[in-house]
Amino acid sequence: MTITSSVLQQTTTTTASAQHVPGKNHYSQMSDSQLATAFGDQFQAFKHPTTANATLDKIREVAARPLTGDANKDKDTLLAKEVLKRDNVLDALDSVDDNGVRDGVIGPWNPAMAAKKLCSSPPKPCGCKSDDAQDNDRLERLRYASVSLTMTRVSY
Repeated sequence: MTITSSVLQQTTTTTASAQHVPGKNHYSQMSDSQLATAFGDQFQAFKHPTTANATLDKIREVAARPLTGDANKDKDTLLAKEVLKRDNVLDALDSVDDNGVRDGVIGPWNPAMAAKKLCSSPPKPCGCKSDDAQDNDRLERLRYASVSLTMTRVSY
């Protein structure tokens, strides 16, 4: 029972810190590299329905949506708006795998590649974490998600 309470507390803390605050675009406070990483985290929201890729048209479509009060949709909308404001981020997302050529197609691997490129591009300080630290953060998020799913299945 102690493990369960501890895990629930950690999951609740993680979920609470990621909640959307209406009227505030926290993406505007992110570095370019962090924004590219956030795009990767929300990649599914920007995918074209018939391919595994995100598209510039879909990003524009999501950005054009009005804010609704639905935290998940609004989060995607605000992210899309911020990506479109930063041409250097959009350029990196769209062209990092095509030798600098923009084609409007963003593969699922592009956000991580773009974040790394944007982090290593001087002179902007981006507060980037090392690859190991980023991998550890992702692993930790997966562990919490896995524990949450396990607890949901076990709880009746």
